Amino acid sequence: MYCIRCGKQGIPIWRDKSIIREKGHRKKLYCVNCRMTINHIEVRTEEEKERFLKDFAAGKFRDEAERSAEYAKEHK
Repeated sequence: MYCIRCGKQGIPIWRDKSIIREKGHRKKLYCVNCRMTINHIEVRTEEEKERFLKDFAAGKFRDEAERSAEYAKEHK
């Protein structure tokens, strides 16, 4: 799981192999770097990781991260 706000790897979660989510699956998790609950993107392979980092550098998640951070602040 990678944070859409800081782009860093978050706390790994255990997932049963029978419950595989679609590519780009988002999950609200606490980011130890941002110190807030925010959407993270599930990354399963090195290719997905490279794609995420490229999209993050291009600013693809900027608006979504802002909305997610605002939502988290409002619903503490």
